[in-house]
Amino acid sequence: MLKQQTKLRVRLYARLSKDDGDADKESNSITNQLQMLRYNAKEKGFEVIGEYVDDGYSGTTFNRPDLNRMIKDAMDDPEPSGIMVKDMSRFGRNNAMFMYYVEEIFPNNDILFIALNDDVDTRFDENEMMPFKSIMNEYYARDTSKKIRSVKKTTALSGGFCGSFAPYGYVVDPENKRKLLVDPDTAPIVKRIFELSKQGNSVHQIARTLCEDGVLIPRAYRAMKNGTLETSTGFKFPTDWVAKNVKMILENQVYLGHMVSHKTQTKSFKNKKPVAVPKEEWIIVRNTHEAIIDEETFELVQKFISVKKQPNKTGRPNIFVGLVKCPDCGRNMAFSNPNGREPRFRCRTYVRNSNLCTTHAISYEALQQIVMSDIQKHIKNMEALGDQFIQEMHELSEKGGSKKIKQFEKDLEVAEKRIAEIDSVIMKLFEQNALGKISDERFEKMSSAYESEQKELAQKRDELRTKIRAEEKKTQSTNQFLETIRKYETVTELNRSMLVELIDSIYVYQAEGTGKDRKQRVEINYRFLAGSQCGIA
Repeated sequence: MLKQQTKLRVRLYARLSKDDGDADKESNSITNQLQMLRYNAKEKGFEVIGEYVDDGYSGTTFNRPDLNRMIKDAMDDPEPSGIMVKDMSRFGRNNAMFMYYVEEIFPNNDILFIALNDDVDTRFDENEMMPFKSIMNEYYARDTSKKIRSVKKTTALSGGFCGSFAPYGYVVDPENKRKLLVDPDTAPIVKRIFELSKQGNSVHQIARTLCEDGVLIPRAYRAMKNGTLETSTGFKFPTDWVAKNVKMILENQVYLGHMVSHKTQTKSFKNKKPVAVPKEEWIIVRNTHEAIIDEETFELVQKFISVKKQPNKTGRPNIFVGLVKCPDCGRNMAFSNPNGREPRFRCRTYVRNSNLCTTHAISYEALQQIVMSDIQKHIKNMEALGDQFIQEMHELSEKGGSKKIKQFEKDLEVAEKRIAEIDSVIMKLFEQNALGKISDERFEKMSSAYESEQKELAQKRDELRTKIRAEEKKTQSTNQFLETIRKYETVTELNRSMLVELIDSIYVYQAEGTGKDRKQRVEINYRFLAGSQCGIA
């Protein structure tokens, strides 16, 4: 029970957020709330001992700075006191939390609660409607949240921008807040990040380069544009780029000119913590704004950032990173110089367990020579044979592509046939379960195994379809290969740019023979050619 005192000491609390809508925006403004609270405190003869404001915070969360500070001050106060708000919704729209504070925490700590517009005053026992009003406040928050989500989804589906701030490299169009414009200050930095990745730099190396060059991180750049760089507390070091930030930029399709939305969502209208949405559920609308990065560069970069770049002890960069693979196990080859010997590539599976694969070892220098020689061979043939070479390349591409496509189509047919068979099996299991011929437990176990197999097959089917489309595209891209290779007519030394522009993958086979009789097949798959080229080490 509250101790008797001659004059009630109260703390005033005001809150406003986007959740409160526009209809009641003026009457709910922080200024109007405080004016109303001060006036009523004076009329009732209360002593105001503090004013607390949370502007821009949702009522569904009770983790608000000034709310927490006010409750702490009231609980630490040795004398009885009260908390006064305009209405119950200002204190919060989460019914469980509201009732917990008002009926448990406050009475146990000699704290009164007064909501003026709702006629709630815990000094008296006439508060029967308080629980019902609290439930309605929560319902309002739920309904508002549902409407906001619906509006955002509609905006996203139409290709409109609905984020809190523009992605790094863009600004929001001042005449249309749903449209993005290229930011002339940061777009060149985005291009530089992609170029550094294309050259073989890891996300950690790119972050270190940007940091050394004093480039502001995205959050610091926004603060600078808002004039709050010196006072902002959202970061400690304004140029402290980290690999995670770089990777997010490199993976963002927004730089292709596509609007990508619904990548995260909150757990519920009460819990505002963002959770990742599965990639297949993202909303992507193509060609909604000007692109900063072209499709070819973006695709190349995706291929290389998906490769985990292990630091090596060779003291030299590996220009082949992400390209050299083992044809038997399909894994990327490891680059090292064991026992201080000449740097070389070995099968990564073999390195971890020599019983699972063979070495496929090849020296770094030998691989460089094979690849460079093959590229120069194409350049010389192109110069010497002219149109005849172009025709031969078309024929080679079509022949190689046709062979691969036929194999992929055969594998696809097998996968689709098995998927259909599993559908039939699961249907029969269901019928047997319905007739009581097999138990529910047995049905669950068997159907689960079949569904798991079907899921793997569906994934394999999608991969095969993608490979078929890629090979079909390659057979039509011979001219693009010739245009690209012409750029390197005068180059005498292999470099990273040449590799990523021309080559899709390099497969190194297990060597045969020893000494002078040692031979090793190296398969070079060019990006724009369906046929493979081979060299001998």
